[in-house]
Amino acid sequence: MDLFQIFIENLAELGYLGALFAGFLGSSTLFFSIFPSFVVIPIIGSQLNPVIVGIMAGLGAGVGQFLHYYVGVGGRKLVGKKSITIGRFKVPQLYSKRIASIDWESRIKKYGVAVIFIFAATPLTPDDILWIPLGIMGYPKLRALIAAILGKITLNLLYAYTGFFGLEFLM
Repeated sequence: MDLFQIFIENLAELGYLGALFAGFLGSSTLFFSIFPSFVVIPIIGSQLNPVIVGIMAGLGAGVGQFLHYYVGVGGRKLVGKKSITIGRFKVPQLYSKRIASIDWESRIKKYGVAVIFIFAATPLTPDDILWIPLGIMGYPKLRALIAAILGKITLNLLYAYTGFFGLEFLM
C-alpha cells in the first residue's frame, strides 16, 4: 500500500466532522491558507457522500471566513468611528470630463449579498479584502454570514464532486 492511499484513508476516517473542520481551517486564516481545503475536500469527497461533505465544509468555511468580519469591527473600534468615512468619496478626474462621486455605501447595501456570494464561491479571490471593510462599515452580520455560507457551500460542493468523480482518474 502506498503512502498516498494511507493518507486518503486517514482523511476519510475524519468523516463529515473532518470536512467541517477542514473548511473552517482553510478559510479562517488571513490572506493565505495553512490548511488548503481545495486539496483536502476532494479527498474526503472521494471517500464519503460528496453532497454532505460539500455542505459541511461550506458551513465551516463560511463561519471561518466570517471571522474576518470581526477583524474589521476591531479595526473600527481601534481607529474610532469618526475617523472612518466610507460614504461618498471623489474619484480622480479622468480626461476632461468630470466624474461624479460614487456612493459606495449605498451600492454595498444594494449589491452586498451578491458580491459576498461571488467572492465566497470563487476560489481565486482572497475574500479577506472584502470582509475587513464590511466589518468596518458595520454591514448586517446575518446577511453577510448567510451569503458567505451559501457561497462556500457552492465552492466546496464543486471540490467534493471533483474528488468524487476525479480522484480515481488521478491515481
